[in-house]
Amino acid sequence: MSTRDMTQWETAICKVVSKDGEEEIVVRGHRLSELVGRISFAEAMFLMLQGRLPTPGQARVLDALLVASIEHGIAPPSMISRCFASYGTSIQAAVGSGIAAFGDRMGGLGEQLAHLMAGQLAPQLAQLGDPPTIGEEQLRGAARAIVDGARRGGSRVPGYGIPLHGADPRAPKLLAVARERGIFGAYCRLAELIEAELAAARGGKAVPMNLDGVGAAIALDLGFDWRATRLFLLTARSVSMGAHFLEEQAQDTTWRHLRADQITYVGAEPDRR
Repeated sequence: MSTRDMTQWETAICKVVSKDGEEEIVVRGHRLSELVGRISFAEAMFLMLQGRLPTPGQARVLDALLVASIEHGIAPPSMISRCFASYGTSIQAAVGSGIAAFGDRMGGLGEQLAHLMAGQLAPQLAQLGDPPTIGEEQLRGAARAIVDGARRGGSRVPGYGIPLHGADPRAPKLLAVARERGIFGAYCRLAELIEAELAAARGGKAVPMNLDGVGAAIALDLGFDWRATRLFLLTARSVSMGAHFLEEQAQDTTWRHLRADQITYVGAEPDRR
């Protein structure tokens, strides 16, 4: 780790060219003007994060993940965006504040699961050659270790269970797309086995994989660093925040607020005089 001042920067991501009659933006070794109209946003996102263009299968699965992540009703982040609209703020303030509401308990659970899964499998996969393959028993052992670790710590396995559904409809569809496009790998299978281990630990009662869980597995099987996992939800949900902002504006709401009778005061009362 090195200390650098504000005059020293290095990047392999982008170079802006404006000299000798040439005007261009180079992104990861590609002329951006040549990418425009040729690749999708999902492909561009893959290029930005991994430094190479994805295969058609990888692009399709990443696109499916972004679509699955785009909306989930008037949840707290979209409520924030709508409140901002009613208070007269700008769309960027509303979207930014809605996105900032996602944290470790909502929106960040996929990153936590990806970290757990990568910790279990990445060292083994690194020793298995290219393409890496890992046995079913090794995957079952990793799933058992993750579930047992959570139970010993008195915590839940992140990425499983969802309050608004009996089972998250997005997870099986995304896994099906991953299988169809040849992206279903060790991490997707591990995610399925974690689900089975959770059910076994609860006497057969299912704890279904949710969007965070399937998103973590797909991100890892696509080759992304576990620390990038939140990006896919946040990128897609920024569109949702904008849609909710614009809808609230169209409804001409002046001021979103809580009624006084919805708030219970539990503090001290002033002395009566």
